[in-house]
Amino acid sequence: MKSLKPVLALTTLLACAVLPCGFAAADDGAAATKLKAMENDWGNALLQKDHGVSVVSGMVADDFAGVNSKGKMQTKSSMLDEMKSEKSTLTASTTESMDVHVYGDNVATVCGTSTEKGTDKDGKAFTHHYGWVDTWMERDGKWQCVAEAGMLIPNQK
Repeated sequence: MKSLKPVLALTTLLACAVLPCGFAAADDGAAATKLKAMENDWGNALLQKDHGVSVVSGMVADDFAGVNSKGKMQTKSSMLDEMKSEKSTLTASTTESMDVHVYGDNVATVCGTSTEKGTDKDGKAFTHHYGWVDTWMERDGKWQCVAEAGMLIPNQK
């Protein structure tokens, strides 16, 4: 069953990227704008000294469930622990695309791609490209990320 995780993550990413899904809510434009701003804040926070822990911890729901780019299942706690122990240093985090799909009044997905540049723990420079999908739910007037799946996209030449 473990070998299916990357396949499921890829399937979810592709479905969000190519299928015309989503049901319009009255304020889906406002929700899309808010969620794109939150995703940008998340990416920018990764450049901070704490690797984004202080910002991301406030965006992620306590009942969060995710699959990281290495195919590992994560809870909010395990994701934040991984961020805290990160040894690489990012110098840039850029989001190339985001596609928001709003489902009803309080649920949305954001499918996107991003690039991170920096140096690893040994000082070696890297550039990583990611594809991801975040599921957001508005609870008590606050949007929270409740699920996430991400994958490393091989460098294209």
